[in-house]
Amino acid sequence: MDRRASNTNIMRVMKRNLRSLIILTVGCTFAAALFGFGCEVFAFRSAYEGNSGGTLILLTRLAVYLVLAVTLVLRGEWWGVLAAIAMVVCATALEWALFPAAFQWASIVDPSGYEKEYGDAVSRPSYGRWALVDIIGIGIAAALTQGLRMMAHVDPHRTPDE
Repeated sequence: MDRRASNTNIMRVMKRNLRSLIILTVGCTFAAALFGFGCEVFAFRSAYEGNSGGTLILLTRLAVYLVLAVTLVLRGEWWGVLAAIAMVVCATALEWALFPAAFQWASIVDPSGYEKEYGDAVSRPSYGRWALVDIIGIGIAAALTQGLRMMAHVDPHRTPDE
């Protein structure tokens, strides 16, 4: 009877942990998409103004994705790696869908100037080209984080009979 009770408690804890990981993943996805949308807007503005800060803005976006992915991995271990990959796929899909809106939002400052500068040259790229580097990079970083996390608990000086 005690064994069944402990198994039931373990199942409750696992369900609670999975539920909290899902909630955290949804929150991280929203945060990543919102930050990515803002980065797109400011990258468009930077390009329009002739500044070279657009690359730095987009690199900051990738750093935020990485921090959110590591947070998911630290919370969910290998399930966190899958959650991090799902977060990146969903967040980049939302950014990709909002790409025209980001351009419109950036051009609010000077609509005629943006129209004269870019015309119809700004179009949505293919999703594969848009998100491939993010998905692969964050996926590798998340798996590496979990691997290093697991290795941190290994004692190389311990003998097998201990």
